[in-house]
Amino acid sequence: MDRLSALDATFLYAETPEMPMHVAILAVFAAGATGDNLLVDLRNQVKRRIPLIPFFSRRISTTPLQFDHPVWVVSDDIDLEYHIRHTHLPSPGSADQLNTLVTRLHMAPLDRARPLWQFYLIEGLQDGGFAVYMKMHHAAIDGKSGMSTLDIIFGVSSKQVATQPDLIPRKKDPNIFDSLNISFENILRQQQQFIESLPEMSNALGSIAKRVIAGFSKDAPLIGLAPKTMFNVSVSNQRSFGTCSISLSEVKAVGKSTKSTVNDVVLTICSGALRRYLELRNALPEQSLIAAVPVSLRKPDNADMNNQVTVIICDLATNVVDPIIRLQTIKRSSQEAKAFLGEVRGALMNDISWWGMPLVITGLSQLMNRTQLANRLPALVNLAISNVPGPKGPLEFVGAKMVRNYPMSIAGDGAALNVTVHSHLDNLDFGLIACRKAVPDVQIINDLIVDEFDNLKRAASLPFDHSRG
Repeated sequence: MDRLSALDATFLYAETPEMPMHVAILAVFAAGATGDNLLVDLRNQVKRRIPLIPFFSRRISTTPLQFDHPVWVVSDDIDLEYHIRHTHLPSPGSADQLNTLVTRLHMAPLDRARPLWQFYLIEGLQDGGFAVYMKMHHAAIDGKSGMSTLDIIFGVSSKQVATQPDLIPRKKDPNIFDSLNISFENILRQQQQFIESLPEMSNALGSIAKRVIAGFSKDAPLIGLAPKTMFNVSVSNQRSFGTCSISLSEVKAVGKSTKSTVNDVVLTICSGALRRYLELRNALPEQSLIAAVPVSLRKPDNADMNNQVTVIICDLATNVVDPIIRLQTIKRSSQEAKAFLGEVRGALMNDISWWGMPLVITGLSQLMNRTQLANRLPALVNLAISNVPGPKGPLEFVGAKMVRNYPMSIAGDGAALNVTVHSHLDNLDFGLIACRKAVPDVQIINDLIVDEFDNLKRAASLPFDHSRG
């Protein structure tokens, strides 16, 4: 019986019908599968790997009167017919049809009475391949652990896994006394940790104070509020989804040429695409857009199935025309944000409790959505952009190679557009999810991302694909 951390649990508390808090992976496989029944094969393959993915066999159990964070308990009913379903695209099975289908699937919240995951096997793709849509709640995983899940299920090295889920010990839900005891122990433990972290927190507050004071000078300006845009609204329960892919080796070549990181390049081409998209709608603000960029707090060898992430704030330089100057501006902003994170990292806490915290945060989230406050409040950021390194080795299922690894994340109140990127082999696969009311034509931004990458390669004096130019 494991208690959720405050960070993990917040994804449960923030969830509303308009804002489901699950993430997903759209894994696309090439033609070449062997076997007469892919659905049976997929269920058997996942069944063998369930012991390696703890949250696949656990469900949420709330504490009495929701005094404290929920706990994970082992489920006594893992119904693979419910968790792994099957559908078929109508002819011709185009990419647009696939995106439309998974968008509808992504809008439906997960059932909290069951383990918080669900797959759909999708056949009928026009090139003879198939796809697997994998939906998992953010309370259970972050980007890194999501990629670990993908590797466990479809990694070539995972073929030898043979443990059966029947060996998982079954436990009953904790009774009221167990739950209260756990809550008391956790709150006492956290108070002790808080006291122990006071020196680091004092140093962090000192660093923040220095930044604020320096922010009033021209030498080290602070990033302020973001400009209000069409993305900074309350979301409906409808979504739009778009995809694109670019070459990872070419991104690295641009990074080498400009002394930048892969993430700097990704942010730059996203910035250029957003700039042009807003220009098309006569909605580009004079002030630069600001992005929330998730940063992993994991140690290199940590693959725990939970959330270990924080966020830095990055200037996207959408008010800069030249792509190379824009890249250098973004690089500088990113470096400053990471340096500041390094100064305060020791004081960051992803687990904290007080009595009734679940009820308070859940109520605030519902109030935010029902009153449409995001439409009236100033914007702290304009959108989220996340770059998640994927599995380094090949992935396959019954002989068919995985050729695309598109992410589907969360569009939330006040940030109705989310850009997430997964790497796999030589691909960077982009998945853009948005509130359909705010951004009904999100695929246009994906097309502009590809075009902006060619522009950046050209500006960096690197070759680009003339067949697309």
